[in-house]
Amino acid sequence: MKQKKYTLLIDQDDVLAEYIQGVTKAYNEKYNTCISASECVSWNLYQVFGTEVDTVMHEPELFKKLEPVKNAIEVFERLYKSELFEMYIVTAANPTCVPAKVEWLKKYLPFFPVDRVIFCQRKYMIKGDFLLDDGMHNIEEFQKAGGTPIIFERPHNEFKGKGILRVKDWLSFEKLIMQICYPKQVEEDVTETAI
Repeated sequence: MKQKKYTLLIDQDDVLAEYIQGVTKAYNEKYNTCISASECVSWNLYQVFGTEVDTVMHEPELFKKLEPVKNAIEVFERLYKSELFEMYIVTAANPTCVPAKVEWLKKYLPFFPVDRVIFCQRKYMIKGDFLLDDGMHNIEEFQKAGGTPIIFERPHNEFKGKGILRVKDWLSFEKLIMQICYPKQVEEDVTETAI
């Protein structure tokens, strides 16, 4: 009997792409400040930067210039090409930024079909088994809707989500999702490596 494919929903900003880092850099350049991304310990960026952050955080050019999160591209590609999962990118976006976010995805994930990218604010409405996200509102709502959320650790969620699965990076996510979904395959891989 064929095993069910698990559906993975993956956030874009601050999971695949370094959004806070990009906002911080753009804000510092524009206002001659020296705020670091690690100071962004609140999801509400107005608390960190003030209302001026509006002048950079929804600029389409910002999204085109974001750096990929460390190991995100290679692990995402490995999981996608394994054909063990149904994968979708689920991301919120100001409508003016949608083309820039799609351009970023085409640049860094050219193998991934654009018709598997879903733009929406209420991620809990999207059916999936797992959601990898950094936003606690998305995590909590997805859990209430019956899915299994996984927190991608960032300074703004460090002390939140007690009892919810969390990962510190993409390599940890890959290991965790394989252990949860395909434990026998992980055991076989370990045995083959040991021989």
